[in-house]
Amino acid sequence: MSHYNPVLLPKVRSALIMAAAKGMPCTLRIASFMPSWRCADQSTVVMCHIPSAGKGMGTKSSDLFVAAGCAHCHAIIDGVDKRAREYITEKYPAAYAERMLRGMQETQSMLVALGLIKVQGGEIVE
Repeated sequence: MSHYNPVLLPKVRSALIMAAAKGMPCTLRIASFMPSWRCADQSTVVMCHIPSAGKGMGTKSSDLFVAAGCAHCHAIIDGVDKRAREYITEKYPAAYAERMLRGMQETQSMLVALGLIKVQGGEIVE
């Protein structure tokens, strides 16, 4: 697989992964970059697709590339709140990217703990 097109890689779709956000905390915590903002109530948390290869107009990336995000963080990542997204990406571009990566990492770890992501031949090490 030396030459591949990341846009053409298979995408995982999982209703179980998407539903697992219920009861999870917001792992993105991006809203806190906005002055006087904080994450929305935990009851608003859903799985948010992180910008990655395969995500574009009318198509989402794989359900493996998600992070549990509250309504405020989700609106920022998806560009629904354009003002907040522009503010954060201009003032804190590296921190914004790091929060998405860490959010995806935390979410994937929770999905492994729930048994929704399994690695063949892998084991959970405490």
